[in-house]
Amino acid sequence: MTKLPNGTLFPLLERLRQAGWVERYWEADDIGEAEGRPRRRFYRLTNKGAERAPYALAAVTANGSTASSSGTSRPGLAGGAL
Repeated sequence: MTKLPNGTLFPLLERLRQAGWVERYWEADDIGEAEGRPRRRFYRLTNKGAERAPYALAAVTANGSTASSSGTSRPGLAGGAL
């Protein structure tokens, strides 16, 4: 759905997790089993992430750096740090 290239989303999520912006958790075993698939890993914003994300997005938008040369959206970091 994101149309990001392979190997882009999970490294980004891991960086956000290490910075304390998101936390990850596994789906309950029985849900995946009932649907005949492996369980999923979920991510959710932490309080820190929910507090800081709007400012980071506003800074990136203000700098006009939300689009790459190919015209697709790219994740960015305000001030180059999480």
